[in-house]
Amino acid sequence: MKRRFLIERFRTTALLAFLAMDQQIGQAHADPIPFPEPAEENSYTVPIENLRLRFWAQYRVVYNASNIPSGVNSGSLPSAGTGPGRLNFGDTTDYDFLRQRMRLAFDIQHKDSDNVGGYIQLEYRGGFGGSSPAASDPRGETGANPDGTANAFNRLQARGMRYGYVYVTPVENHTLAVGILPTMDQVGRVLWDSEWDFNVGGASLGGKIGNGDYRLGFYRIASDLRAGTIGQGFGKDGDMWVVDYNKPLKLDTYDLKVGGHFYSLNLGKTENINIGDTHENWFALTAAGSLLGSGAWNSYVMLNSGRIGSGLTGNNHTGYSAKFEGSVPIGPATFNLFGLYASGDKAGHTTNQFTTPEAILGTNGFWGYSHIFNANAPGDVNDFGINLNNGGAGLWTVQGQLQFPIVPKLTGTLESGYFSAARSREFGARGGTAYMGTEVGGMLTYNIAKNLNLDVGVANAFMGDFLANRTQATGVVRDIYEVFTRFQYAL
Repeated sequence: MKRRFLIERFRTTALLAFLAMDQQIGQAHADPIPFPEPAEENSYTVPIENLRLRFWAQYRVVYNASNIPSGVNSGSLPSAGTGPGRLNFGDTTDYDFLRQRMRLAFDIQHKDSDNVGGYIQLEYRGGFGGSSPAASDPRGETGANPDGTANAFNRLQARGMRYGYVYVTPVENHTLAVGILPTMDQVGRVLWDSEWDFNVGGASLGGKIGNGDYRLGFYRIASDLRAGTIGQGFGKDGDMWVVDYNKPLKLDTYDLKVGGHFYSLNLGKTENINIGDTHENWFALTAAGSLLGSGAWNSYVMLNSGRIGSGLTGNNHTGYSAKFEGSVPIGPATFNLFGLYASGDKAGHTTNQFTTPEAILGTNGFWGYSHIFNANAPGDVNDFGINLNNGGAGLWTVQGQLQFPIVPKLTGTLESGYFSAARSREFGARGGTAYMGTEVGGMLTYNIAKNLNLDVGVANAFMGDFLANRTQATGVVRDIYEVFTRFQYAL
């Protein structure tokens, strides 16, 4: 009995000694509070109950398998499409990849000042498993391609902040936003688009004048201190000016919405911006209304005039573009159709070219119904990224899409598109051609749970000579395919 009492007493004494020692160690080695006290940061600390916080999140995993060639059909100059970083039909190896992406967004306002706030969107994307590869195309990472040629549409590098800006409404119906802005054109998203990560720093003022909506914007899309030096080229440091005005009209009993748009881009000739002395202007008229009762249509006509580059490749040009898009319900299904034209010129000439900011800067693309020739989610992680300039040759495309329910929670989408250059190109002994190809595809979307969807799709492009003849290789693949899936949860 006495022995048991001594054992218990020893245990109690040892435990108390250990706790005392642990407390001393903790006091000596614990991490300090991350904010100095007192600190300037704490002078701005706001209790959470005084804030109005909105939160948004999106997480997705994508799988993609294809033989889409490496390189991008980018640029506005006649030489686009050849050399490093251009479309290369000599490399159509089958490959696949898994990638993941997470986005978090916060919109913060103080409850005592609801006319001002801050917005930030954060993004991580990389390989499935946490890696952050430099390219989507595994051919550039495994050593199969020693040059590491970039993939045809590579937007999958890890990022940090996607958007971040402060907004204020100093006067009712007029809001100013300043920072990294999610900007896009208001002419059908064919010139530039933040969804293609065309995210720029600038300031934008928007609101109402009369019963119409306006936007005035200034963006800086490139930076070179030599170009921006006051007195030596100030205002040529990659500046873009934006003016939009959209107004509803009543034509008897028909509701119509019309808009006028002006965009101006200036890139100074500098040591670090190698595009050259570029000055571009776009003038556009837009219109939209109802179609056959429950359907809708939208359209634009646009003039582009300016000068691209300098020296041998710098020429004045005036180009044109137009688009008409319609959507009509057919029972429970919806049929969408659009046609788009952008003027081009023969090889070595620029007089009739139509170009875009994305074409000039090499970011490319516009949204459409096809998955291989242009971007269309969820296959937008891997495609040609054709832009309206199309290497100076211009573009003709007609695309159709049918969306329909199959069973509860399961829907289907069928798409088809025809693509042609506005002007033909000759490539060596292959002769001249304008036909780019025809694409067909389909997709199933299953709603697994609220806000959680699974998309599975496939597309095939039957290639014409305009793209395939860019290489003089023998046995050029004429069927380009893509299999894509997306598992996505969004709040």
